Amino acid sequence: SGYPFFVASFRGGTLNPNLSLFPSRTSVDQQVWDARNRSCAHRLLSGAGQAMLVAYHEDPALTLTAIAHGIAVDGSLVLATTEPELIEVLASRDVGAMDVRMSIEKESPDPTVEIVAAAVHLLGKARWLPPEEMAEALAAGVLPDHVAAIASAPGSCMAVVTTERVLLHDAAGVTPVSYEEVRRQHHEAESEAVAGGDLFVDSFGELLGLDAVSSFGYDAINELFGTVMLGMVPGALLARQPVRLGCEHIHTAVLCVDVDRVGLTLMRVSREEAATAFIPFVTPVFKSERLTREIGRLIELGS
Repeated sequence: SGYPFFVASFRGGTLNPNLSLFPSRTSVDQQVWDARNRSCAHRLLSGAGQAMLVAYHEDPALTLTAIAHGIAVDGSLVLATTEPELIEVLASRDVGAMDVRMSIEKESPDPTVEIVAAAVHLLGKARWLPPEEMAEALAAGVLPDHVAAIASAPGSCMAVVTTERVLLHDAAGVTPVSYEEVRRQHHEAESEAVAGGDLFVDSFGELLGLDAVSSFGYDAINELFGTVMLGMVPGALLARQPVRLGCEHIHTAVLCVDVDRVGLTLMRVSREEAATAFIPFVTPVFKSERLTREIGRLIELGS
């Protein structure tokens, strides 16, 4: 079949915004966009995706790629690493804080493709904690589990990163999101967790969300994308980019680029182009059973 060939040929793709399409961003309320941006930025900063930290004022510049990152109970952005280069720098001179540039890239939850769905970038200051503060944070249980696991390893380093805003890059373009908005989203997620759980409180929720999308079958999701294009279901066509695939047997494919509390992001790829659309839910979704019902409602709305 053509689908496996298509997947192999499209590995490494990225989203390229082109907002001149119909339906446009204005077909979705600004409040929905704000909620989507805040939720997406929070998910990336909470641990989804791969992070990289550059201490650009160090001589020579220090680049860290093997780090665990997340948001602590109080809303602080924290990270931990055991990279030897950093350990050597901190041991060789009195360094309490560093000016840093941090980037986090998150791929689509669909394991058959490698598409960068979203990224955040920020400038901030990383304050490296002394051993006694690390021990206190670990004992208090205020760190995300994946950060605590690295911070508790022998010879590890941990930092609190402060910043005023992040830049969210995705198919909708580049959007500034204040860190206070991220902190507010985090407190909401914590409240949902107490009330029974937030599906997207960690990156594992994306996989459950992908299962919910896939359970409806390819034809239903393809039709849903088409009904958004026709304006029958509320949504916004975000981006379009040319795709040059030489095999004439390749079929059109619809991929789940992202699934979030606020809505779905789907990409339909043909031999000529890849188009990306965002389809909002009526209200934010926090549990898998509600997500399944909401996707079913959208499919029925377009049928």
